[in-house]
Amino acid sequence: MIDQIRRKVEHEFGNALKSGKTTTIQGFARADAYGHEAGMPIERWVKSFLEKIDWGNWSIRIYFPNELFQEIFSKIGRNETKILKMIDDTWWGPLMVSKKQVQQFMNSQAVERWQQEGADIIIFYGNDILKDINNIILINAKSHDIARSSRPPNIMSAQRLLEYFASTLARQDAAEMLDKVSLWFLGVDYSVSANQATVHSVHIKDLLLLNLARLPQINFDAAIQIQWHVRDMVEIDQDRLTFIQNLAKTFIEQWKAHSDQKKEKYGKLVERIERLVEGLRNAG
Repeated sequence: MIDQIRRKVEHEFGNALKSGKTTTIQGFARADAYGHEAGMPIERWVKSFLEKIDWGNWSIRIYFPNELFQEIFSKIGRNETKILKMIDDTWWGPLMVSKKQVQQFMNSQAVERWQQEGADIIIFYGNDILKDINNIILINAKSHDIARSSRPPNIMSAQRLLEYFASTLARQDAAEMLDKVSLWFLGVDYSVSANQATVHSVHIKDLLLLNLARLPQINFDAAIQIQWHVRDMVEIDQDRLTFIQNLAKTFIEQWKAHSDQKKEKYGKLVERIERLVEGLRNAG
């Protein structure tokens, strides 16, 4: 089912780009917007696009994360214990739901977005939101203004991913839960003119199929973020355990190189300070 949904999504984006229809995005009030400010209009466009797809007989619903949580929490009721159990019993809960969001619902407040949520848009494929609660595809949307020369965007914290997979593998139902994991990166390349964006290309990549030998960088100076343009990601045929092993291996190799570089850099800085201090003392 997930593979069919992906093929459908890629087909619809491809047709739209060829025809030039629905590829203009309003809301770019500032051409110099970066990060979250530039990303929100893109996220809204992607969500709207997915909602307009004719899914035929498939039961598909599209959500922003807080919209889905508001619906699920409401169906469970104002019972914090049951809500927390729901989070623990889903493959996606630890990546997506914050304690603050649970408390907002418990306090009869609207559930808001969470800055650290693991995805921006959610595809639910199922009939009953509670019975089919693990029928979820997470979409992490990334955008790039092709008129700008910039480094690859932050994709996700490598440390957070490793911690998530470590927790998942330690579960008694590890194999079943790991089999449900579905997280896509969706990259939108666009250009801006007259306060609107024109989409030039859309790329979709599956986290668990990524060839980590092609990973350009884990930025240990910026929240240990994987930095990668979605368009440059390469997928390979691999099982999920192999991906996790490769992620751990890549992480420790890049960390060692980073650590050795910093050790040398800061070692030289300390040595210089020591020489200068000693020089002033001797001059006195």
